[in-house]
Amino acid sequence: MVTPSQADKAAHFAKLHDSGCFVLPNAWDMPSAALIVEAGFDVMATTSAGVAFAQGLPDGELIGRDRMLATAGEIARRVPLPVSADLEAGYGPSPDDVAETVRRAIAAGLVGCNIEDSDPASRKLFDFEQAVARVRAGVAAARAAGLPDFVLNARTDPFLMAMGTPEQNFAEAVRRANAFLDAGARSAFVPGPVDAATIGALAKAIRGPMNVMAIARGHVPPLAELRALGVRRVSLGGGLMTATYGFAKATLDTIAANGRFDFAASSGVNHGTMTALMKKYV
Repeated sequence: MVTPSQADKAAHFAKLHDSGCFVLPNAWDMPSAALIVEAGFDVMATTSAGVAFAQGLPDGELIGRDRMLATAGEIARRVPLPVSADLEAGYGPSPDDVAETVRRAIAAGLVGCNIEDSDPASRKLFDFEQAVARVRAGVAAARAAGLPDFVLNARTDPFLMAMGTPEQNFAEAVRRANAFLDAGARSAFVPGPVDAATIGALAKAIRGPMNVMAIARGHVPPLAELRALGVRRVSLGGGLMTATYGFAKATLDTIAANGRFDFAASSGVNHGTMTALMKKYV
């Protein structure tokens, strides 16, 4: 089986944004990436929170660009699927910072990335014009690097920042998402809303592909309903990773409480299955 080139992977990933609705599971290490492949998904992303947590760091760019790209690039190198990466706010406030992050992402073998419009230092949204310029610079860097199908997923955070009333957050998210799409972003990412009414209204108001996140604290509608609402892609963020650690916590609590060791009997995964799985991706 011939492994697709980076350009072919990018073209496939970009085309998924033209119609329909797809799930983009988020990996944080090679085992989680391998499980995504084995489950039958044909694209994946990394989770910034998950990669940081797995290396003993909080979310929010403390891991730095080099370490984040090292993990994402290792996954991209070892799996046959197109891999996008959550690259947080681009590791610097300027358009040049975002351009450099995109260039390094492409050099690492990635075919897409998230770029946020909130500053992890100030915990505020970047100025509107600055935020648009950052997206434009990332798109231009991908084209200059010879990968025009690179998918920049421009994330806008009014809902997460709770910058105003729900109505104000909605209006600002739509304003920024449409400006980012006009600047060349392939999709717009609006994390926060989980109710069908808000998601549907956003999808109607945003003039291009929209990404929502199936976050752990809310009950996001199922894929078929999101598709009907006009959502184009659904990512899991760090939810899969935190759910995995949730299982570990519950298991440890049970062992501490009753001393029973049958926690893995029904999981279907053991040392042998993981060893065999990892051998496939060496």
